[in-house]
Amino acid sequence: MRRVLLGCLSVLLLPLAADGQSVPARDLLEFPLGAILEPPALAAEAGSGLWNPAMTILEPTARMRFGVTSLAAGSAQGVDGQLLAAAWRRASGTTVAVSLARAAIGGLVRTESDPQSIGTIPYATTMASLTLGRELLPHLSAGVAARWRVGQADQVSRQAVAADVGVVLHDLPLANARVAVSSFLWRPGREIEDRPAVLAAADIRVAGSTLERQTRLGYTLHGVNRGAREQGVFLAGRLDRLELRAAYLAADAGARSVSRLRTGLTLFYNRFAVGIGREEGVSGLGPVYQFTLRSVIQ
Repeated sequence: MRRVLLGCLSVLLLPLAADGQSVPARDLLEFPLGAILEPPALAAEAGSGLWNPAMTILEPTARMRFGVTSLAAGSAQGVDGQLLAAAWRRASGTTVAVSLARAAIGGLVRTESDPQSIGTIPYATTMASLTLGRELLPHLSAGVAARWRVGQADQVSRQAVAADVGVVLHDLPLANARVAVSSFLWRPGREIEDRPAVLAAADIRVAGSTLERQTRLGYTLHGVNRGAREQGVFLAGRLDRLELRAAYLAADAGARSVSRLRTGLTLFYNRFAVGIGREEGVSGLGPVYQFTLRSVIQ
């Protein structure tokens, strides 16, 4: 436990040495990479703890976990994203995870005095994360993450480090409730430049009595500093190997408000889980699709 606490302290001090300038393409990480099928604060699809470090924890019966996610928007100038993750549970009970996430916009055309294209404009961000998570007390899990992110917008490229913390209260006596809270891209003292986010979610079991046969109902919130605020309800139902999910979310950005629907399903087979998710497009934009594959080694 002492080593974990020292690791937490080291992670939280890393951002203090970060560059004070903002890193381009922060808005690309407002897309729910690896979290279309689940609320970000409770997302375990790719098994990376990308949005909440506390969700990276492996069960005592598992040794390792690997995950991959691909996200694509169905439009001419859409966002595409990829996420690779691996986690290892140590004998002490601490789970160590690494992940690499990338998001980019394609089809941004460069022009000069006429509409004739003379090339494309790069707009992308890449983020590497090192995460530690463990169960501190019965029903209470916590995690910390150190992140390095580089962003590029045309000829401008900058990088920075950040640190995040997250907690999950799980398997509570009342309706098997769960409550999760985490930060995302927190740089202490630099909150204006890189716009950290606060994520929260809670759900309860409304039907069923086991993990493989249950229906859960909950509420999720994702708020970005000086950015969009997204919140709404979600419903998940699992029957043996198949899990269906749906969420209705409202997003506010300034004076503008839009609503969207997310749906998807996950198929469980032995140590594999395959998920397919869809987010409805808004304001004439195409829908967003996500594919997730996760494998656990016992």
